[in-house]
Amino acid sequence: MFISDYHVHSEFSGDSIEKLENIINRAKEIGLKELAITDHYDFDMKNTPDFMVNLEKYVPKILDLKEIHKKEIDIKLGLEFGMQKHLGELGKKIINKYPFDYVLSSVHSIETIDVSLPEFFKNKSPEEAHGKYFQAVLDCINAYDDFSVCSHLDFITRYGGEKFKNLDYKKHWDIIETILNRIIEKNKGIEINTSGFRYGENRFYPCEDIVKRYFQLGGEIITIGSDAHKAKDIAMNFKEVYDFLESINVKYISSFDRREVSFKKIK
Repeated sequence: MFISDYHVHSEFSGDSIEKLENIINRAKEIGLKELAITDHYDFDMKNTPDFMVNLEKYVPKILDLKEIHKKEIDIKLGLEFGMQKHLGELGKKIINKYPFDYVLSSVHSIETIDVSLPEFFKNKSPEEAHGKYFQAVLDCINAYDDFSVCSHLDFITRYGGEKFKNLDYKKHWDIIETILNRIIEKNKGIEINTSGFRYGENRFYPCEDIVKRYFQLGGEIITIGSDAHKAKDIAMNFKEVYDFLESINVKYISSFDRREVSFKKIK
């Protein structure tokens, strides 16, 4: 049985139309104990105007559902904050205004350019594009403290077409280790995001070697998220993650309540 899904999108996100009631019913149906709704807040993102969740409507709705369903499932008020290095103060202001349980920090855009768009990859080699992405992740971690975990750390391979699919980890390993060390120093965590299976990459984000290194360096905080935008995808491919964590002797995953971390034993 899976414990939780800590990365789920609903009708409040610009890229989903799934009703919250469908999401919650699906989570209960498959026996989840916790469910984090983490709709998008991406500010100052060029050509992508619809990714700022309406927090004045979103927050009360999630809190109402949290109360209604509390005897059956623990619904977490979450947010996926699209971080850029100049948005640290904005992030702090927004996140501390509301009673969030859990905040994902995600780099979806760099210098206001959406990394899913061809514009980001134009006139760049794979090494340049991937290096720019990892540098942006590091810059954001250095600029911003108001988050729980860094999401889908190497998901940049999802974009740019076939030429950019193969990430040469050896060329970027120094900065990846620096990122992991900074996350640990700040007492933050990483997520294992299973959407890579749905995007045809047949893996989770970040790759197994990065997750292993995170634990070797002393990291402890980890969540598992499907990045589902449809109810049917909740907890998709979680068995692969649980099996992997067992194989590297990880016995706990993290839980958050009002942004305070605790740990749940993997059965």
